[in-house]
Amino acid sequence: AHTGSTPMPKRRNAGLGMARVIELVHEIAMDYQPDAVGAVGHMEVYPNSRNIIAGRTVFTVDIRSPEKEVLDAMDGRIREGIDTICDALDIRYEIEQVGAFDPVTFDAGCVKAIRDAADRLGYSHRNIVSGAGHDACWINRVAPTAMVMCPCVDGLSHNEAEEITKEWASAGADVLFHAVVETAVIVE
Repeated sequence: AHTGSTPMPKRRNAGLGMARVIELVHEIAMDYQPDAVGAVGHMEVYPNSRNIIAGRTVFTVDIRSPEKEVLDAMDGRIREGIDTICDALDIRYEIEQVGAFDPVTFDAGCVKAIRDAADRLGYSHRNIVSGAGHDACWINRVAPTAMVMCPCVDGLSHNEAEEITKEWASAGADVLFHAVVETAVIVE
C-alpha cells in the first residue's frame, strides 16, 4: 500500500509490528537483569521502498540467560507479546525457531583452578556471565571446561574494534598456564 494514499486506519504495517517487537524484546530482557539479554538482530523489510508501507518483515530474536527458567519465561512472554501486537495491528505472523541452546555451567573444579591460579599470581578476578557462545560451551559437553576472560579496552568485546593490552593478555595466559599445570595428571 502506498504511504501517501492509504488512510492510517486502513494500514496493515508489518514494519510497525516489527518496531513494537523490537521494543518488547528489549523491555523483557530488562525485566530479567542483571544477566539476561535480548535483541532483534537481522532485519528485512519488504518491499523496502521509501513510499510503500511494509507488507512483510523477517527478523531474528536472540535471547540469552544463564538460567533455563528465565529463558523459558522470556520466550513465553515474547511469543505472547507478538501475538498481542499482531492482533492489534491486524497482521499475520509466523515464528520459526532456528536454534535453542540451554545455558552452560562450567566445571566447578576447572573454575576453582582458574580462580586459585589468579589468587596465587596476585591478579584480580571475578566471575562473569558470558552470553556469547564459545567453543568451550561445546567442549563442556564431553570434558570438564572453563574459560579465562581478559579485560578489553572500554569493555568492548565481540566487536572488530575490540582491543586488549599486552599486560592483560599476558596475565590471562599466565593464569591459564598455571591452572592447567595445577590440574594436569600423568596418564600411563
